[in-house]
Amino acid sequence: MKLLVNMGSALGQAMHHGVSHCPPSIGIASRLLNPTAALANRPTALSTPSIVSPWCSPCPFIASQIRPKTYRKTDTKGRKRYLKAITLLREQGIEPVRRTFPETENRFWKITGNMKVYKPVSPGCRHRRQLTRDHLWKGSCIHRLSFGKRSTGGRSTRTGSVTVRHRGGGHKRRVRLIDFMRTAPGPHEVVRLEYDPNRNCNLALLRNMSTNEFSYIIHPKDVNVGDTIHSWRSGIPAPAPGEEPLSRATMIKSGNCLRLRDLPIGTVVHNIGLKSDGPAQLCRSAGTSGQVLDNDADGKTGFAHVRLKSKEVRLIPSEACATVGVVGNEDYKLIVWGKAGASRRRGLRPSVRGIAQSPYDHPHGGGSKSKGNKHPRTPWGKKTKGWKTVRKLRKRWHIITPKWKAKMSS
Repeated sequence: MKLLVNMGSALGQAMHHGVSHCPPSIGIASRLLNPTAALANRPTALSTPSIVSPWCSPCPFIASQIRPKTYRKTDTKGRKRYLKAITLLREQGIEPVRRTFPETENRFWKITGNMKVYKPVSPGCRHRRQLTRDHLWKGSCIHRLSFGKRSTGGRSTRTGSVTVRHRGGGHKRRVRLIDFMRTAPGPHEVVRLEYDPNRNCNLALLRNMSTNEFSYIIHPKDVNVGDTIHSWRSGIPAPAPGEEPLSRATMIKSGNCLRLRDLPIGTVVHNIGLKSDGPAQLCRSAGTSGQVLDNDADGKTGFAHVRLKSKEVRLIPSEACATVGVVGNEDYKLIVWGKAGASRRRGLRPSVRGIAQSPYDHPHGGGSKSKGNKHPRTPWGKKTKGWKTVRKLRKRWHIITPKWKAKMSS
């Protein structure tokens, strides 16, 4: 009641002095004293430059005078000490040394070779190692050369049941459209190097110097930004009159795409095709490569001999394509993720040991921490860990030296 009397006295003073634009407290008082008149005098439209209250006359309060909502946090104690030290140095006439980027060490990690080794500041950072990416493009990929990846969670699109275990979640991804055919002839300029979340090697963005079209390829080792590589998928062009033929050094430069029959014997290649008009299918992972043992230059058999990384020797059509060099990012095998959350961000779910499951779910389940002297088996009862899965009766005519024989001889 006392508050109402005070508001009424304030309203009387405002009316006595002829103030038409009353403050909010006076507007509330007038509404409490005479609500019927306030409803009758309610404005029907809002004026643009002023904020109008529905219970009193328009108030000349510009919208720009409203203090915007801010989310800036206050400076921490560490930052206050840093700013104080910077101020003291400048008062003494000393310009503080600025940190150079990319930095090689801070309180969380240090650079050792091509690896970023994290310091044990937390259990998740202990033993964690990953590759440096200072040389890669910091922005996103080209939108028209990619599409969004729809995650399945390991379930069948037809029945909805789990067909692949230990998959689910993870960060959103975009699938890059990689040119495994390399059919566009002519020189290509390496514009930039990019990270690809869908594979363990990086990508190189190429620009066709004759058509200005962009395309992605797997980044070969020792290919840098600004280099020029060629694609001779249809064969090496004949030299013009008065010109010398292509030299061997120009032809076998890392990143060039040629037919197997045009490559010299002993050349290290990757992105090897299996058909004369097909895309590259072999040696596409980080650090992998093959070696040409016979190029069938005379065209008698139509097949070239290529030794893969597993020491296996295969027959591949000599008209198939191959890229000179080794796939880059060969230190990918040294990565240690450090904690389970890093695997979950990559779409991998936990794997439960069979011995820790029930006998209904796994052949190793049940009992007390023992699989009952059983041979290792899958959840569906098939033998694993050493059981031969290659069918011996199958005729594999395209394999000259299988892996097991090559490993025994070496």
